[in-house]
Amino acid sequence: MAESNTHSPARGTGNWLIAVGTYTRPMPHVHGIGRGIHLLSFDSATAALRELLVHRHSVNPSYLCHSASLGLLYGVSEQEEGASIDVYAVDDAATLRHLLNVPTPGASPCHICLTPAADRLFVSNYGSGELLSYRLDGQGLPISPPDIIVRHGSGPRSDRQASPHVHCAQPTPSGDAVYLCDLGTDSVARHALRGATLDLLPDLQLQIGPGSGPRHLRLNPAGTRAFVLNELSNSVTVVQLPTARNPHAQALTRIGTLPADWHNANSASALCLHPSGRWLYATNRGHDSIAGFRLLESAPWLEPIGLWPAGGRTPRDAAIPPDGGFLLVASQDEHRISCMRIDPDSGQLQPAGVPFAISSPACVLPLLRKGPPRP
Repeated sequence: MAESNTHSPARGTGNWLIAVGTYTRPMPHVHGIGRGIHLLSFDSATAALRELLVHRHSVNPSYLCHSASLGLLYGVSEQEEGASIDVYAVDDAATLRHLLNVPTPGASPCHICLTPAADRLFVSNYGSGELLSYRLDGQGLPISPPDIIVRHGSGPRSDRQASPHVHCAQPTPSGDAVYLCDLGTDSVARHALRGATLDLLPDLQLQIGPGSGPRHLRLNPAGTRAFVLNELSNSVTVVQLPTARNPHAQALTRIGTLPADWHNANSASALCLHPSGRWLYATNRGHDSIAGFRLLESAPWLEPIGLWPAGGRTPRDAAIPPDGGFLLVASQDEHRISCMRIDPDSGQLQPAGVPFAISSPACVLPLLRKGPPRP
């Protein structure tokens, strides 16, 4: 039985503003030829993407996040030297105005996210292995310097795990803690948030499995379960998180993202949780596919529902607009965004519309409509 959800999403009837981050310069893992941050319109009726503007200010804006209440877009500038974050004002009329650039300590930030209250910003440094945390003022602008969570350790893969590599952070729905994925040490750690204070030492650390390489993490709306995408082992781990009734975390199951007969190179890349809480999708770079799973309330916890072509080479990122009707897939080396319609009853994917040409896409982000201002 799938996990229950009281909010049933519409069947792909909305029109959405989509922000896309790109690689504008080459890095060891990508020959970046992108142009910057793109704003696109997405018409659910026709599954059509249309370009509205390109903002060329930032170098390698490879990951983005958005505050609807503040009308702000945040992006990393992923560089081995001279890394930074940028803040933009964005609105439903598809205007994008640069407000602030903040140089960041460390190397190669690859992920950025906000607490639910939009009062703290987290930046994951893949290259140097820290998690940076900026407190935000009433206008949503970073207050420097950041709190810095320093990681230690290594993993069995000497080519990828000689040192920590923080790849993703995810605050809890209640905003009382943040979880991070450390690909370099095969671990997921939780750090408590106590008002304006972030605990720099973890109160929970879970080892995912030697050589797994945890890359991305998604939490269910209740904050009781985590889904961890492992880049190196090409798998998804389901973790039961601590609750008042059960204070212990435990890995419930692990399931692969590839067919059994695939023996070539692959690295899992992006993880999407459907708004209904019923399905999970993971992208494969190498096999260039999307693996789909049904979420279950009891063992085996995840049930495969399909494996579909991603629509292009190196699907680095994917996202589901809030109405739950489509999966948008950014294929970094095919230079396109493909659209897949999600069947509302089965979670099956079906290609829709025409792929949208865009150079070196790295992040695809549907923007929520503006909500009430932050208290």
